[in-house]
Amino acid sequence: MNETLKRIRAEANQAIDSRLSEAEERKFAARRRSEAAAPLFRAFKDVRNQFVRIDVMRQIWPNDYHQRDDRASGLVAELIGGEEYPCGLRLFIPGGFRRFQVDLAPDDSISFVASRESAGARPHYMTFTQEEPWLDVFYKTMAHLLEI
Repeated sequence: MNETLKRIRAEANQAIDSRLSEAEERKFAARRRSEAAAPLFRAFKDVRNQFVRIDVMRQIWPNDYHQRDDRASGLVAELIGGEEYPCGLRLFIPGGFRRFQVDLAPDDSISFVASRESAGARPHYMTFTQEEPWLDVFYKTMAHLLEI
């Protein structure tokens, strides 16, 4: 095989190796985020069958609240990160959404993010380095939404 073909083949192999290692890195990062979000999912599992307050449901879905799931599990708008490696929840709340998710910072540290998203306004973000204050925001949110 001539020198040109050897170099082209080496470049192609290097590109394939690079893509594989990037995919492995993404999978590892997704797994880390998912593991860090596990306390959130355990907490939500504890309340997923609790009833949502009727006045909250009327505010979220004014026209068809009586046709909606009246349990906390019905508030889930999105499972962030997908089924394989979930890293957060996006919940319906009156006036918008509340998002709880785990992110990786550029320095590869884990950050816990809670945000309030409302129509027509900028999202309000709270970022924590520890999971306890982040979970406290989750507990407060659920206390306002659920019939407990």
